[in-house]
Amino acid sequence: MKPTVHNASRRQFLQRSAWLSTAPLAGSLLAAAAVSAQSAGDYKALVCIDLGGGNDQSNTVIPISNSGYASYQQGRPTLALPRNTILPLNPTGGYTGDAVGLHPSLAPLKPLFDSGRMALLANVGPLVRPITKAELNAGSAPLPYQLESHSDQTQAWQSGLPDAPSSTGWMGRIGDVTASAFNPNSRVSIAMSIAGNNILQAGQATIQYQLTTRGAVKVNALDGLFNSQAGGTALRALMTGARSHLLEGELVTTSARSLAVEEAVSGALASAAGNVTTVFPNTRIGQQLRMVARMISVRSALSQRRQLFFVNQGGYDHHDNLIDEDNRGHAHLLRELAEAMAAFNSAMNTLNIAQSVTTFTTSEFGRALQHNGRGSDHGWGGHHFIMGGAVLGNRIYGTFPTVALGGPEDYRQGSLMPTTSVDQYAATLARWFGVSATDMSTVLPNIDRFPNPNIGFLG
Repeated sequence: MKPTVHNASRRQFLQRSAWLSTAPLAGSLLAAAAVSAQSAGDYKALVCIDLGGGNDQSNTVIPISNSGYASYQQGRPTLALPRNTILPLNPTGGYTGDAVGLHPSLAPLKPLFDSGRMALLANVGPLVRPITKAELNAGSAPLPYQLESHSDQTQAWQSGLPDAPSSTGWMGRIGDVTASAFNPNSRVSIAMSIAGNNILQAGQATIQYQLTTRGAVKVNALDGLFNSQAGGTALRALMTGARSHLLEGELVTTSARSLAVEEAVSGALASAAGNVTTVFPNTRIGQQLRMVARMISVRSALSQRRQLFFVNQGGYDHHDNLIDEDNRGHAHLLRELAEAMAAFNSAMNTLNIAQSVTTFTTSEFGRALQHNGRGSDHGWGGHHFIMGGAVLGNRIYGTFPTVALGGPEDYRQGSLMPTTSVDQYAATLARWFGVSATDMSTVLPNIDRFPNPNIGFLG
């Protein structure tokens, strides 16, 4: 079954109509749909960190051999990092690619890589099917729709369907096929976002529950509308009272569920306020990951054996400022990312849950190697990090590309033709999370087009 745009069921239509008609309550109302069943089993969570704007992979992971660095420097003479500042990696696992290192701002992540808690997946991106450079040169390779477009490539990454429209994402579809097996008694959706609405977590039955860095979204007027307790009571009755009209009835049912979910989440977080003792950076990405840690710490109170999280760090569209150190520069963003991820790893260790939580990065595309002066233009393939206790780390998975203009993976201007697909990346994560082989084609309809659906970075 291919989860492209479908005619919504009556219930789905009413749920979404109710949400749209009460936009100020969106954070609470999005919780309404995903109450399904759970059997006893182990706990697992996936945490997606989306690097919005298109992270520049060539200045994130850099070749450091004599020939590799020379080609890298030749491709971007105004943007190349000084070779003596790059943090060398020494990957195991039979890696035979070029010697590489990390951007110096990623220093907090290097110990995680060295200790086996983090892996690198090289040159991954949306693919319709495996392609060759010869097909690209001949113009016969099927390409993702609107390649290099922010919105379209975000859609391709998050839906897992680069050649078809879709109203759902692969993480949402993971929720569709696992929530009933693992979370039967939870009123909270299996999919939770601390970064607003996203396609990735949208499913046919799964509707992402949106939180802020402070917690659940509350309808404050219920405590006293216009400074009146009676007004708050009347508002609650208006939102939850019985209705004979079909649409109104569905709306109040959704509202009542949403209020109950907010109260459950807020109550659980309040009762476990001291669970997360790790100090997180006071940055947007740091505070988002702190909220993820807090929600993981109350998983039992919310009857959740599986959780799917989405956070976002924007600002990676570096047509300029790529080597600047200010708050718009690449170095600044990578430093914030690394500090937040290191803090999150520490929190998972403190909670004694690191083996059950896998964190991974995404970005709508990488960027071209060729410089444009102070930045780089939109590309295609990029490199991504996977972190957690179950990660078979200190390894580089996939095929690290030749970082050179005109190289074997050069699509144009040093933009990388991916050698690993989003499908393979997502399938490896989904398999670890508990998606069965029979359900994998529901989660990733194109997975049979690709060999090796299990890349192997998770034990």
